[in-house]
Amino acid sequence: MTSTTLFPPPVSQIEIQEKMTREIVPVYWRRLIEVGIPIDAAQMIAWAIARYDKAKRLPPQNQQRLIRQYCHFICRAELWRSGLLLDIAA
Repeated sequence: MTSTTLFPPPVSQIEIQEKMTREIVPVYWRRLIEVGIPIDAAQMIAWAIARYDKAKRLPPQNQQRLIRQYCHFICRAELWRSGLLLDIAA
């Protein structure tokens, strides 16, 4: 056996963050749906908030518009992030 079969390759911090993001998105999506955000918009917003939570990455323009549009619903779903929303509003 070679050492590559005994020891898996190291996992980067980015890969860990992406995996954690993929795991949390369905939870956020469900909460957004429950407060009344349309399914497609909820999916995009859930990804944006999850990426912000795990990697502090600001969303692209189209997701920023959705976050502004559904800000009240996001707050109701308890997914409000002051840093995310303040950075977008500026």
